[in-house]
Amino acid sequence: MNEAPVISTEPEVPEANDGKSFRRLHPLSILLKSVAAIGQNLIFMGVLYFSVFDQNIVYAGLAALALLVFIVGITTLIWSRFTYHIGPKEIRIKSGLLSRNNRSIPFDRIQDVSLEQKLVSRILGLATVKLETGASAGEDGKLDALALADAEALRDTVRDYKSGVAAIAADVADGPTSAEDIEERPPLFAMDNRRIFIAGLFNFSFILLAVLGAIAQNLDFLLPDEFFNPWYWAEQLSEQDMVNGLSFSAQIAGAIGALVSLIAIGMGSGIIRTFIREYGFRLDRVDRGQPGFRRRRGLFTLTDMVMPIHRVQAAILRTGPIRQRFGWYHLKFQSLASDGSGESDHSAAPCAQMEEVDPILDETDITNVPLGLEFHRVDPALWWRDAIIISVILGGVSVGLGLFVQPAFYALILLAIPIIAAMVLNWRHHKYALTAEQLFVHAGWWRRKLTILPIRKIQTVDVGQSPLDHPLDLATVTVGIAGGSAMAPLKINDIPIATAMALRKKLI
Repeated sequence: MNEAPVISTEPEVPEANDGKSFRRLHPLSILLKSVAAIGQNLIFMGVLYFSVFDQNIVYAGLAALALLVFIVGITTLIWSRFTYHIGPKEIRIKSGLLSRNNRSIPFDRIQDVSLEQKLVSRILGLATVKLETGASAGEDGKLDALALADAEALRDTVRDYKSGVAAIAADVADGPTSAEDIEERPPLFAMDNRRIFIAGLFNFSFILLAVLGAIAQNLDFLLPDEFFNPWYWAEQLSEQDMVNGLSFSAQIAGAIGALVSLIAIGMGSGIIRTFIREYGFRLDRVDRGQPGFRRRRGLFTLTDMVMPIHRVQAAILRTGPIRQRFGWYHLKFQSLASDGSGESDHSAAPCAQMEEVDPILDETDITNVPLGLEFHRVDPALWWRDAIIISVILGGVSVGLGLFVQPAFYALILLAIPIIAAMVLNWRHHKYALTAEQLFVHAGWWRRKLTILPIRKIQTVDVGQSPLDHPLDLATVTVGIAGGSAMAPLKINDIPIATAMALRKKLI
């Protein structure tokens, strides 16, 4: 939206000490924050009702009323003490009840401006503006909440300033890349409900069971004393004549039915979770200010963020054995800044065919895997060395338990079979390739990941050897990327030390 800097109809609050006009957030933000605080205290009120007040509706009602008045009062007081000013080069935010904080955020230090709309905010036409400078783990400034038009104008003001565009004149609003033009142009990528459903099938999750378990834990006073004791339920089932009277095949069928039910719950949870997160997914190219990708998605919470293309460090293609068979991939971009969810990997196409991925990559000057590119497989020691260690450990545990506890524990050694099989498969899919401009690294069998890294984006290259690597003359190459994960860096494991040193020289 090509608008002049933020124009607000909200009342201005003069600040005599510095002569500048500060604004408050939209008054409806009091309602939003009060409702959120009340929702967070519903479980607490339920506990009071059943325990402290002994289900006395009068006392519980008075306590709820007192809590409501307290929450609304505190929220109103916080709102009245929160003001902000948008200057020509910076945003100033004043906040705090007792200890006042005056924060200045220069436009040229802001790396990302993202908009977020929860369900109630969308109904009321409000949006939360999150400002990130990269100076801390989360957002460095948050305006919750502004009118949607003001929020979009603020985002455009920052982007125009950072790109050197003085978008002050009103006639700029008719530019070729206004928000209206972006809406009319076909998106780079979008997902309808069918595509979101397909993506959900591959996002297996037990989040529904986790939510139900958390609710049950908070309301455990309403449940039997032995509800969370698995031995109690095992004993109850063993004493049931109906279960004992079933044939062996019927018991096996029951176990299979329980397993199928768990799988169904996991798939259902994945579909629901994907619909909530990816509903209305749309990726557009924006050229106003710094060229970038504009991504919008969300069912209950709509996020609207712009990722500058020049900040893209690497492309990541995720898939799996089943997904890849049907040609589905999840394209992510590793960027210098986190997105609205706090992740450094920005989802650009959650469920796309390869012909849909290539046009998005072309926008970033990152090239997909060329036809005929030769990949180099790492040393087989990646699997057999760990397989020996796992086999020795499992063998010792199974023999010890079998001798001193129960002979049935000898069967634990059989667990080594699927574990070693998974190791072999991971080794077969861990490989790398190098061109004049890019590094390609494959990793994982079940959760397959292809990282495409332009060599010009590489920050550091480390060649390391563990005590088990020295006898085999092997090494691990760790590639450092700006904005990369310190917990899961890009690695090429177990290649000959001479090859590792030669690769390091090429990458540097």
